[in-house]
Amino acid sequence: MNISVKITKENKDGSADAIVRFDKDGLETLVQWGLISMLKQAIDEYATTNQVKSRANVAAGKTFKPKKTAAKKTTAIKKPVAKKANK
Repeated sequence: MNISVKITKENKDGSADAIVRFDKDGLETLVQWGLISMLKQAIDEYATTNQVKSRANVAAGKTFKPKKTAAKKTTAIKKPVAKKANK
């Protein structure tokens, strides 16, 4: 795998113009890491509060158990009873 970066010009704002050269394996690696990075960012953006807390605690070596939410009670739907015909 070969990836090389040659800076051609440094700009006043701190950025730079560069030429990036890579072979087929380098391209594959760059694309894989780019996709992984985008997926991680999307996961973080759409994570719930409990998921964020859980990941932070795991990173700190702690265990985190989210609070259990109360289960919704469901009521059975009663089937209508057919009336008997009077004869």
